Amino acid sequence: MHTTSYGAAGFASACRRAGADVVIASDRCHVLDGAWSWPADSLVIDFSDPEGAAEIIASAAREPGAPLTAVLPVGGELPARVAALAARRLGLTANRPDAMIAAANKLEMRTRLAAAHANSPAEPDLRQPSFAVVARTDDPGRVADLVRAPGGVGFPCVVKPLMLSGSRGVLRADDPATLTAALARLGRLLAEPAVRHVDPVAADRILIESFIAGREVAVEGLLTRGALDVLAIFDKPDPLDGPTFEETIYVTPSRLPPEDQRRVASATLAATRALGLETGAVHAELRLDGSGPVVIEVAARPIGGLCARALRFDGDLSLEDLVVRHALGAATRPARERRASGVMMIPIPTREPAILRSVRGLDDARGVLGVDEVVISVRPGETVVPLPDGASYLGFIFAYAATPAVVEAALRSAAGRLRFDMAPLVPVVR
Repeated sequence: MHTTSYGAAGFASACRRAGADVVIASDRCHVLDGAWSWPADSLVIDFSDPEGAAEIIASAAREPGAPLTAVLPVGGELPARVAALAARRLGLTANRPDAMIAAANKLEMRTRLAAAHANSPAEPDLRQPSFAVVARTDDPGRVADLVRAPGGVGFPCVVKPLMLSGSRGVLRADDPATLTAALARLGRLLAEPAVRHVDPVAADRILIESFIAGREVAVEGLLTRGALDVLAIFDKPDPLDGPTFEETIYVTPSRLPPEDQRRVASATLAATRALGLETGAVHAELRLDGSGPVVIEVAARPIGGLCARALRFDGDLSLEDLVVRHALGAATRPARERRASGVMMIPIPTREPAILRSVRGLDDARGVLGVDEVVISVRPGETVVPLPDGASYLGFIFAYAATPAVVEAALRSAAGRLRFDMAPLVPVVR
């Protein structure tokens, strides 16, 4: 896990409920160990060196009295890749390294999906946007010519980093002028040392895709020897049309017609096969453009943030419980509980970085009928950075009710009662 991962506590608790002890491997700073309460057997790893990080985990597991039964990722594509590498070193069930690389790199994903579609043109549900890749330092005019050339991506288009997640750095461009602005903004983000440190090669390239209009959904599933068990299909009722793609509400069960849901599941399975994924959690995002589903993203990990709390299963089990038990070899999977459920990722109400001073209306929001929990994940005094430059939300609202429509209404009502006092950052004069 990353030191800042939202979901660490949930997965650690799920491991303990399953009767398994936990060893944490994270990118924490060993210099600050004295200031934090880390378990004595926790490991320090560097995600910019996946092979080295995996070997640290595997070496620790080879010590007498320290067997590992499974290696699970929490919080993104880099932990997922390291977890798979470490598991394979230990002879545990895991995806192939090349499949994990493809799932973590948007260009590799697009290339593999395109190859699979070319080899199986009869597969109707393996569709994706058209795409091109350019260098971060390419001339914007040349890039615009490439986009609007015959057979090119075309306008409107979407500019993406290859290796960031959670819509970070993703921007829509409708014409050469907005494309130039989007390339410049993403270029600045990719030039930041903290971003480049993770993958300097990927940070020097930019993906450009055709914009797909239509409703967007998310799929949560588990793979077992290549077979996909769909745990939930989430509707995203708020339009995601740009210029940034900040996600807000997820609601399940989906209100799509059954045939559309079947095709969404089929497209997700086809995409996982194209990437070579065979085991573990899958989180996918697709759009329906009028002709069927279009694959936008496929990640070899569970849903991010605290959003897993929006899913409960028979026996009062969480999504983390299912992922952990699957990794430990459980053969059966409980059904999702019958109530509709959902989560709102609370957006940052400013366009520029700011400091959160205070939050008002929490009691009113928590009192909305159907609302189960309101979690503010940013503390007063902390700096928040909105998308596309930032990578976090102010918090999460969770709701349960008899129908998806009531869940959605409860989430919107609760969000409308929250008030955030934000202070602009004071510029530093040198």
